[in-house]
Amino acid sequence: MHSSFKYPSSSAEGIQIILAKFEATFRSTKRMAKQDEVKLIGVWASAYVTRAMIALNLKGVEYEYLEDDLFNKSELLLKSNPVYKLVPVLIHGDKPVCESRNIVEYIDQVWDSSGPSILPADPYDRAIARFWAAYVDDKLAPPNRVLVWSKDEKSIAEAKEQLLAALLQLEEAFVKCSKGKSFFGGDTINLVDITLGSFLTWLQAFEIITGTNFLDKTKTPRLVEWAECFRSVDAVKEVLPEAEKLVEFRKYAQAARRIQIILAKFETTFRSTKRMAKQDEVKLIGVSASAYVTRAMIALNLKGVEYEYLADDLFNKSELLLKSNPVYKTVPVLIHGDKPVCESLIIVEYIDQVWASSGPSILPADPYDRAIARFWAAYVDSKFAPHHRVLVRSNDEKSIAEAKEQLFAALLQLEEAFVECSKGKSFFGGDTINLVDITLGSFLSWLQAFEIITGTNFLDKTKTPRLVEWAECFRSVDAAKEVLPEAEKLVEYRKFSQAARRVTVADAAAK
Repeated sequence: MHSSFKYPSSSAEGIQIILAKFEATFRSTKRMAKQDEVKLIGVWASAYVTRAMIALNLKGVEYEYLEDDLFNKSELLLKSNPVYKLVPVLIHGDKPVCESRNIVEYIDQVWDSSGPSILPADPYDRAIARFWAAYVDDKLAPPNRVLVWSKDEKSIAEAKEQLLAALLQLEEAFVKCSKGKSFFGGDTINLVDITLGSFLTWLQAFEIITGTNFLDKTKTPRLVEWAECFRSVDAVKEVLPEAEKLVEFRKYAQAARRIQIILAKFETTFRSTKRMAKQDEVKLIGVSASAYVTRAMIALNLKGVEYEYLADDLFNKSELLLKSNPVYKTVPVLIHGDKPVCESLIIVEYIDQVWASSGPSILPADPYDRAIARFWAAYVDSKFAPHHRVLVRSNDEKSIAEAKEQLFAALLQLEEAFVECSKGKSFFGGDTINLVDITLGSFLSWLQAFEIITGTNFLDKTKTPRLVEWAECFRSVDAAKEVLPEAEKLVEYRKFSQAARRVTVADAAAK
């Protein structure tokens, strides 16, 4: 599995030639562990590509590594990931799987009988692992991008602060998750270890660049020990690049970017208490107008799970919410027995797994179909959430116009996705609603509200005819129609929340 690697010379051979040399010789082709051909499209310096490699190594899967070029992307990459046009892409047979954590989960499921499990078997432990893996990407990725691409001192200082704050939070998380053992996964590395560990050599590179110790024995002693253990794992050490080479990569990549800038920009009684379907008590903390809370409700309804709904207040958050989700302090939070599960997509998957024998499956059984569903669900959140926030909170005409344009573009892309995923049937999931249906469907009432507010039709029979039909079918599903709020109520909620926000800001300014 292991082969020698000769690092390139750092002498100037032209920016593109040097990048190509760094990239083309970094990884070796692995022995094939199954009959199905496995390929990985990547860029050697990418932490996200490293994750896929670690997962493949852990499972003993052989693959062909195809180095790509950030500044001159291959036809294969553009064809395999036409939505984001980014690495990594895993190609299994003729099926492309995109997005690094999605790829890691796919590998864990397809090769479940090989090597150690990357995700825990217990649904709650699995949900916790997904939560902290998502936290890593949420909190480390943005400052990581700044430190790779920016030379602005103020931006770099802010990015350093954000990284240090996130690592302090992850120090606490490690203590809880590891239970005194070497890894977030206990005795073996899991999804969180891989997700955070893939950034380790970039953290070392940033230490060289900025003179700041990000992992420090006095502030993050357990993470320092963890990092040492993680680097010593065979599956890891053969693919982690050297920090000094990343410093060189950053220098030449910044130069190339200057020449060729082509990187992608990167209410309290609204819901009723449901019937209890199991002995374990189930509670859902939410805010009536939240599309993310609606997702959890639809999933619980689909599975016939009864629960107690606890309405919270965005402007005066309850102790239970702050205690149950101390990291983000946001809704929804599902409390199953005494275990809190946070983040809407994680909650939906948790519900699907815990109540697997009840109601229709929300995620497909086939690993590839499951990966595709996760990809499009993540796309919805990536493209809708920022513009949704603008349209809810802002009254600035320019900001609203830009948000409308972005929403239109995303819906056109989702029209194409629906045609591919539905295979001529009523839902993204075919005959029944799946993760993508729930993720996008939870925004439907807000889209109607925005139509009232802006006078713009977001779902249009001429531009998105299939999504118009889909929306009608989705709203008619019992599990959805009993919890989707009325658009007119959301328009009123928007007025109220904007007024409340102005009062909050004024109060804060007066203190």
